[in-house]
Amino acid sequence: MDVKIILSIVGALISLAAVVLIYNARKIVRERFSFGDQNSGTLAVKTIGMVLFCVGMLIIFFNLT
Repeated sequence: MDVKIILSIVGALISLAAVVLIYNARKIVRERFSFGDQNSGTLAVKTIGMVLFCVGMLIIFFNLT
């Protein structure tokens, strides 16, 4: 396969995982972690999701240009 296609798929999968992290952040924190303050854990998971989303989109952007 062509490298551009593979990198586009990888970027799309990273972005998809990031959207799932952002959408299900509270549920993920409640199930996986035992934080006393659930809001700070949710903020951390959403921030990680946003960074991953930006990384995935940058991979796609620089791959297609």
